[in-house]
Amino acid sequence: MPLRLSLILLLSLMVVTSCKKTINFTKTASYSGALTDFWMPLQIGKYVTYRMDSLNFYYYGQLDTITSYLAKDSVSDTLTDASGNLNYLVVRYLSDTLGDSWTPNETYMVTASTQNIELTEQNLRFIKLAWPIDVGASWGGNDYLPYDPYEDYFAYNYQDNIDMSGWTFNYASVNQAYTTPAGSSFDSTISVLDVNDSLNVPLSNPNVPASRTYWWETYAKHIGLVYRSTQMWEYQPPTPDGTQAGYKIGFELNMYIVDHN
Repeated sequence: MPLRLSLILLLSLMVVTSCKKTINFTKTASYSGALTDFWMPLQIGKYVTYRMDSLNFYYYGQLDTITSYLAKDSVSDTLTDASGNLNYLVVRYLSDTLGDSWTPNETYMVTASTQNIELTEQNLRFIKLAWPIDVGASWGGNDYLPYDPYEDYFAYNYQDNIDMSGWTFNYASVNQAYTTPAGSSFDSTISVLDVNDSLNVPLSNPNVPASRTYWWETYAKHIGLVYRSTQMWEYQPPTPDGTQAGYKIGFELNMYIVDHN
């Protein structure tokens, strides 16, 4: 597994252990019980398998390639932290698209409560879901992230550092049917839009800089994450003297469920 491809998987799991601020959530009567009762079931032995298609730009955007593989996230154990919170350890296994041989790739942690669900990996944290679950309800899903968290993971030389900590997550849909690209259908899902920013997209003028920052996730009731689309790239136009062609840097990643228990 190439280092860059492996590190891209970390983007869905980043967290900091020290708190930047206190985040308060208000629970509504839409659902009762923990969020995991509905949108991210957590029991030892539970697994979900995803097809992942990763688009990367090489040679300063002159070439691009899509790499496809399978990722299986399996709940392997639980532990209680110093604050008394129950945490679930999840092992991610990777395979080619045939799924013939699985290799452990990383371990991350999920902490769930009646108020929110957090994912912790490599000392970075996302607040993935939070109350209230209503269309338009929002929260600071990356409030614990440092400025430009990609800096230590990637060699991408963006013109502007990526400040993910200011993203406002919001529920774009609630209790909607959804069908994945693989044809799996789910009667009830919620979708979270983390960010949706773009400049000069579609690229109508190749002589003008462009960028795209987009992150969408869909969760199915009693299953968990079933679809994710991430686009984080920027385009630099050719130099006026023609010595450097226009190029893209960054990546795109699409993943969708293919199996679960």
